[in-house]
Formats: sequence, C-alpha cells, structure tokens
Amino acid sequence: MRNRVGVIAAVVMALVGVLATSDVARAGDRDHESGFFMRLSAGGGGAKTEFDMDHQNVELSGTSGDINFAFGGIVAPNLALHGTLFGWAISEPDLEVVGVSFEVPADLTLSAIGAGMTYYFMPVNIYVSGSVGVGIMQIEGNGGEGETDHGMVIDLTVGKEWWVGRNWGLGVAGGFGYHSLPEKNMDENWTGSSFGVRFSATLN
Repeated sequence: MRNRVGVIAAVVMALVGVLATSDVARAGDRDHESGFFMRLSAGGGGAKTEFDMDHQNVELSGTSGDINFAFGGIVAPNLALHGTLFGWAISEPDLEVVGVSFEVPADLTLSAIGAGMTYYFMPVNIYVSGSVGVGIMQIEGNGGEGETDHGMVIDLTVGKEWWVGRNWGLGVAGGFGYHSLPEKNMDENWTGSSFGVRFSATLN
C-alpha cells in the first residue's frame, strides 16, 4: 500500500509541476482573496496505533506514507473552507506486545474524509490548516484482513508555499494526526498519532 501511495503522489506532483510551469509566465495578483481552492500534498513520516486487550497493550507502528488532499473555496480573505481526504499507510508495521516486538507481513492503512479550514498569513504565504473527519483503519496481509469501525480522525498542518505562477503555489508542510477508532464488537478503541513532512501544491 505504501508503494501505491508513493506512485499516486509522484503522478499527482508531476502533473502539478507541468501545470504550474505553464502558468508561471502569466502575470497577475498573487493572493488568496477568492475562488476555487485545491491543495494536493503527499510525503512521509511515522505513525502508530495502540489498543488495550485483556489489560495488555498492543502497539503497531512504522514509517508511513502520508497524503492530504483538500478541495473547497475561499470564503473570506486568506480563509478557505474545504473537504479533506487524508490518511497514511505502513508497509510491514512493527507489532509490540508485552515488550516483545516483531515485524508483521501486512499493510496497515488509515483513510479518512472530513471537513476543514486553512488560513494564510500573507504576504509570506504561510498557512495553518485543520481537518476533522471520519476514518477507518484496515490491515491486510497473508494472514487475512481486518478493519475497525468508523471513528474520529484529526489532522493539523502548518506549511509554507512559494508562488510559481499566477494561481499556483508549491511548498512544504508538517502535519500531525490523531485517531480514535472503535474495535469491532468491543468497547475499546485503537488510538494513536502520526506525523509527516509533505510537499504541497495549491491552486487558488
């Protein structure tokens, strides 16, 4: 799954690069005052999730691929409201139970959809963004597959972008995530956090 996330991110960023290059020669104001808003970002980082089972802590963690796609519009100067698709994926996560750790031959993914807002501090083009959504976590490997019930997922992002055209900005961002997802047919939740460094491209 992490490889698929990487391929999707590479294709999206390559397409954005072509579009931004074609736009760079056009003159115009560079601001976030109105119009359609789209931010595509992808990168990598780390994630972990844990669950208390029979008074024993079970933890899954590892290096993750990370995506965050936002689509919406500018509703006030420098303020965008958007729907957000976001999540992460770990290939072969580390499983730790009662102090013993080993690698699991499986893919662990978290995917979420939600609503959020982004505010830009101009003219430096630094932004803060937050999204709250509903997500699900899945694991799939040779030993079978499983998934949680739907639960709460949060993403907080701080980024900086540089204008490369009248309407395009490219940049880098740091993101932090938190999730709380109920285990099926149980009262306990899988809870955890993630962090990522992403490259971003914004159209506005």
